[in-house]
Amino acid sequence: MSTAVAADLLSEVTETKSPDVKHLLELREQLLAEPGLRRQVDAALDNWTATRERQGVLLYLLGRLERSLNVLETEASSAWARHFLARALVDCGHYARGEEMLAAEFKSNKELEVLVPLYRAQLMQGKYSDAEKTLKGFKGEHPTIKAFLVELKYRNGDLEGAMDDIVALYNEAPTDRQVAFVYAQIAQAAGDDEAARRAYEQIAQHPPVAVDVLINLGTLYEDEAHWDLAIKCYETVLAAYPTHARARLYKRDAESSKNMFYDEDRERKEDKRLQILRTPVTDFELSVRSRNCLQKMKIDTLGDLILKTESELLSYKNFGETSLQEIKAILGSKGLRLGMRTEEALAYAPPEEGAAPVVSAGDQLAQSIDSLELSVRSRRCMERLGIKTIGELVENSEAELMAAPNFGQTSLNEVRQKLAELGLALKE
Repeated sequence: MSTAVAADLLSEVTETKSPDVKHLLELREQLLAEPGLRRQVDAALDNWTATRERQGVLLYLLGRLERSLNVLETEASSAWARHFLARALVDCGHYARGEEMLAAEFKSNKELEVLVPLYRAQLMQGKYSDAEKTLKGFKGEHPTIKAFLVELKYRNGDLEGAMDDIVALYNEAPTDRQVAFVYAQIAQAAGDDEAARRAYEQIAQHPPVAVDVLINLGTLYEDEAHWDLAIKCYETVLAAYPTHARARLYKRDAESSKNMFYDEDRERKEDKRLQILRTPVTDFELSVRSRNCLQKMKIDTLGDLILKTESELLSYKNFGETSLQEIKAILGSKGLRLGMRTEEALAYAPPEEGAAPVVSAGDQLAQSIDSLELSVRSRRCMERLGIKTIGELVENSEAELMAAPNFGQTSLNEVRQKLAELGLALKE
């Protein structure tokens, strides 16, 4: 069976006058899923006798994308080879050129094998309206099309609505790769990293695996300190794209993190944050009414208190606006607020004794973004957005940051907290 698949692929590429693109893509999935098949086809390349154009297509099907692009750029002349050239352009990040070629092909062939790379090229350029028009050009219904429409909803700022839609769709079509990918992206943006990781892992079990899947999965593994798994993800990307800048940078960071020594200072700061949340509310000078209300609500510590919302407190008998302001002032003095998630509160770093005096607003804005000591994921998002100073950061709105790949609710909460400690906030 395996040998037959390899022979079928080689025969299609080398002998058929006009190979069927859809059939080749189906054979590619079988090829990449079985190492033995891949070795057979690799061996055929060592004794290649067909045209360079066909060699470039076979390189693409083997996942050697940069080499394939180098060949097809000069050799692709037939329509089927030019399709793979367009795919290679998109896969290698040359979105505008890939879009131009695929849009021309889409006029006469509105099947998924053309639509999917065309949509991705438009999406990556921020051409959401064009991407939506492309999706509407598909006749009939398909889970992939539905997933892409939900992805556009998320990209246009409706994270909550997109999350509801993609969960329902994922439950209906859990094996569709594009559905799983969109689900993972949106879950990650919403802060549900565990669900995102499971979905990315599901996709990664069935090659070919898109670069974005491997990069995103690698960053999630890093967040969980699974350095070897993260490094493997980045190495897989580099096998297809040896010069991929992000994969090289992330691999280097993961290798450095893996070899880091125990950070005693960081551990001390984290203990201090936990101590703040464990502080009894009785340690503060509260009015008798406020103290009694908190006691009856069984709120013993600041950690208990932040889990309550303003409306929950105000709905309690005898707890009025005066008590609310009193509570908010106490929490504010500790960098906390009502309705705060515990993980968000743990990001608060209390000022050290003998800390340097507060700098002026102008000096703060001129400071490097590194001074915020953001997490790896948030820092990388800043790099991709070209944000180098705190001043450049506050010129962005929450919606603008959330539109960046891998920048989800967890990262947004972290940025809000760091800026709040400086008395700053994102643009409204």
